Amino acid sequence: MTPDFRVPAGENREDGRQSGEEEEDAEEPNETARGEQDQNEGSSGNSNVPRTGADPVRGNFSIDSNKTQALEESVETMREDLRKNKEEIQQQKGTERDLQEKLEYLENNSRRNNLRILNVPEGVQGLDLKKYIVSLIKKVIPLDETEAQIINDIQRVHSDPFRRNLNIKKPWRILVNFQTYSLKEKIIGKALDRGSSETGEIKFEIRSDLSRLTLNRQWELGKRLEEFKNLGAVARLKSPANLRVMFNNKMFNIRDPAAADDLIETIRKGKMV
Repeated sequence: MTPDFRVPAGENREDGRQSGEEEEDAEEPNETARGEQDQNEGSSGNSNVPRTGADPVRGNFSIDSNKTQALEESVETMREDLRKNKEEIQQQKGTERDLQEKLEYLENNSRRNNLRILNVPEGVQGLDLKKYIVSLIKKVIPLDETEAQIINDIQRVHSDPFRRNLNIKKPWRILVNFQTYSLKEKIIGKALDRGSSETGEIKFEIRSDLSRLTLNRQWELGKRLEEFKNLGAVARLKSPANLRVMFNNKMFNIRDPAAADDLIETIRKGKMV
């Protein structure tokens, strides 16, 4: 029979420990070993190991990054909206300019047979205005047509609709409407060659009847005319409202006062070559 060398429970062993203590020590690792194990598991990226809490710094950084991205997207959206709005404004300005030019053309075309006579004295109010105007024209402008022929070609004569107070005696502005465009152009051509016309004490001017838009543009271009001359350019205001400028052997035909301003600024800065 094989002898039994087991130590009975509760008896002392040779190493001085009671039986069962070794098994308990083996089952419970010390704190140092447990910390090393946790560190190794954390460094190995094991996702199965539960974490005790999130990193607050990393969380705040993530939130700030999201806010920054949202803000950048919002700014980019506003920039795109601004770009579209600028394009729409430019299109609307172009449309407005086209409509204004068409309106100006139509209004001037409706006035093409008219003459505007300035500085007609107030005293002719009780006279036959048509005969009086024709007599003035014949006195200062050489025409082959007789007074009777001119009178027959005139449809109507009336004072400017923007008439001032009738109680104040000031020179009239008279509108003369002809049946034929050719006679009107013949008169205005000879009148422009003479400039202002004088007959006795009466000094009057004969001009084409133009729309208010054209007259305003004519006025604005006239102010730029002197600026071009002061800069050494050769400039002339052409009928009805166009500015012709010669500078450095280059010719410019200008209709828009804003374009005239741009050219003036270019000449001043010495950019014209």
